[in-house]
Amino acid sequence: MTIELSPSARELDIEKPARGLRQSAAGEDQNRRTMVLHLEDQSARDYLVERVERYRSAPLTDAGNPPLASEMEPIEGFLPTQLLDLWREDPAALPQEDSAHVWWGLWCWEDFADDVADVAIALSMQVAPQDRWSSFPDILIVPVFATRMEIQSMLDVGRPGLAEIGFATDNPAVLVSLSGEEQDGLVEDLADRIEWPRMDFPAVCLLDTGVNRGHPLIEPALAAEDLQALSEDWQGDDHYPGQIGHGTPMAGLALHGDLTGPLADQSTPVLRHRLESVKFLSATPRDDDDPANYGAITQAAVALAEERQPERRRAICSATTNDGRRGDRPTRWSAAIDEIAAGVDAAEGEEAPRRLFVQSIGNIGHDNNWSNIGDVTIHPGEDPAQAWNALTIGGVTLKNEIDDRDLGNWLPGANVGEVSPYSRTSCDWSNSTTPVKPELVFEAGNRAVSAQEDGVSDAMPSLSLISTGKGGRGDALVPFHATSAATALAARMAAQITAEHPDYWPETVRALMVHSARWTNPMMTEVANASGMTGRSALRRKFGYGQPDLSRALASASNDLALLSQAYIQPFDRPGISRRDPNRRVGSITYGNAHYYDLPWPIQVLEQLENCPVRLKVTLSYFVEPYPLKGSMLDPARYRSFGLRFDLRRPRDTDREFFGRFNSEFGDRVSGGESDPNWDFGPKSVSAGSLHCDTWTGTAVELASRNQLAVYPVMGWWRDRPSQERYLDKARYALVVTLEAPDAGIDLQAHVAATAEAMIAARVSAPADVPIVVRT
Repeated sequence: MTIELSPSARELDIEKPARGLRQSAAGEDQNRRTMVLHLEDQSARDYLVERVERYRSAPLTDAGNPPLASEMEPIEGFLPTQLLDLWREDPAALPQEDSAHVWWGLWCWEDFADDVADVAIALSMQVAPQDRWSSFPDILIVPVFATRMEIQSMLDVGRPGLAEIGFATDNPAVLVSLSGEEQDGLVEDLADRIEWPRMDFPAVCLLDTGVNRGHPLIEPALAAEDLQALSEDWQGDDHYPGQIGHGTPMAGLALHGDLTGPLADQSTPVLRHRLESVKFLSATPRDDDDPANYGAITQAAVALAEERQPERRRAICSATTNDGRRGDRPTRWSAAIDEIAAGVDAAEGEEAPRRLFVQSIGNIGHDNNWSNIGDVTIHPGEDPAQAWNALTIGGVTLKNEIDDRDLGNWLPGANVGEVSPYSRTSCDWSNSTTPVKPELVFEAGNRAVSAQEDGVSDAMPSLSLISTGKGGRGDALVPFHATSAATALAARMAAQITAEHPDYWPETVRALMVHSARWTNPMMTEVANASGMTGRSALRRKFGYGQPDLSRALASASNDLALLSQAYIQPFDRPGISRRDPNRRVGSITYGNAHYYDLPWPIQVLEQLENCPVRLKVTLSYFVEPYPLKGSMLDPARYRSFGLRFDLRRPRDTDREFFGRFNSEFGDRVSGGESDPNWDFGPKSVSAGSLHCDTWTGTAVELASRNQLAVYPVMGWWRDRPSQERYLDKARYALVVTLEAPDAGIDLQAHVAATAEAMIAARVSAPADVPIVVRT
């Protein structure tokens, strides 16, 4: 609420954080003096009302004054807070009611920042990733892309947390335009504020052009022995031409994220992951560097890092693609990445060392004719982005403001929340034989286009991210862009999750990242306008499952529940035993196990919610062993060692029908029409790939009886090639299931957690070898 104060009154201090009262945004003009008072909850309101009533009606003090006179006498009235009351800029600069979207800076109390961001998302605003949030004592500045009416709607909701409102001022062009000495000063200040990671922390392993380890924002997190090259005479420095480099800005983003915010604020970042660098591209071309050899080169680079630090957990990051080959079919390079992830190099008797490989989808090259590059859907992703087990990254952009230091009269190539104009897609790949790529999009910057569309500018600082420069001092900060930047950010997120949950498998980290993703507003508009499941499924090849969020990946909100399982499964079996040799299996190879999960839905609560909308999101992640012969280009079942699928119990299924369905439906295709239309994509959209994600949307009462989920195998070469004797092998997978009821108005998580505990106590929650972990 806004307090009107007497113009002659002294400064008023009635802030009592312990009671839920905070004050901010004092304003004064010729006719009015105000202050905004934040009331955290009903208890805070009751406390304020009680004090006002004491002042008004309690007996006078011995001195003849009303109680609390020093607090209450300056107050002339209480009014609902208006946007202008919180506005910290020139009042004349406040956008008009009918103005277009602009970037606002929401100054939030630190402990309310996540709540403010959630409200902004619920009101259809685009919230910037946390890399772009700025931190000051007790305050976080959250940039949001919204209209004035949307910002006013946030105030009308009445949620606490907003201290002040202004324009977002995180302009990368300002940092790049500073002198070398000024940049060095900012870098040194940030380096002094950082809590640097220990040697035993997880790492992002960069396969790139090398890294300038001497940079003050890199050296404490990149040990000299972790700076390597495939050839000893290459050395480990960044050989990429110019002062920007490539491996060095990749390193800066993989470690810190976009530096625009941290350089300008007063935060004290805590780093819980490190860097490794393996230069796997030579400075001068060699015959061995032919793309046909990149698979072996990549495998050798990973082996070099693991030989140096065999116990360290790492996310492997590569932004290199073969710009001469589209990625619509398996190649030796993509298959090598699948082998790296699946751990086919394991010694006999050892469990395969699974690895998380983060790979860019490739960039659309420069062209001054915008019509040639403006449509990202006609530029196919490049080899090896098609690798099934890789987490393939495309680009989105939230950057649209061109600074006058650049070309102020030009226009951004993409709107906020659209696919970055640098990013390729898999829109023209075959739906039946290729995996959905990219799975995720991260910030990749924007291009600028002349008004006549006859000129295109790349790498404008104001449309780019800020990272560490190859030149070191004097060139400490550089603009960086395209899917290289996006891929570095993705690897950083993978390392952050790994650091937070060291017991999570690489398959699990990949699942959590995809599970946390949401579509931006422009993407949601495209999805809403798509024609049914087929149209929605096609859009995944443009922007994947959306833009992920670290906080959503790490913890569920109060109205969410995340169930996570890491489990082993035997996809196939050969039950016949030879009469002559009991150790030899004979006869037909059949399917092996299916896993059935009793989902701990609080059925009575869901039934009481009746028609309240709920969303059930399921993500299944596993790694396959590739078999990249020519036939695999025609049938995914020939490429993968095995496949997995999931299915939710139908509304009227009996136990016999639900458990029996998978005995008849095992196979490479799901026959018949769509039997469960509430899914975003449906089972027909799944053919290739080793990661599957879908969302069921319906009413609470519909979901109440659908409290079982099955994970079951489909065809793969482990079954088709008995001579390899892999049909008894076990595989593993990660499963993440989230139930959301954003409009329920209750703490659904508490009800679900209680149900889960009761089920676990009764030992009916899942098979013994399929643990369920309730994340809170």
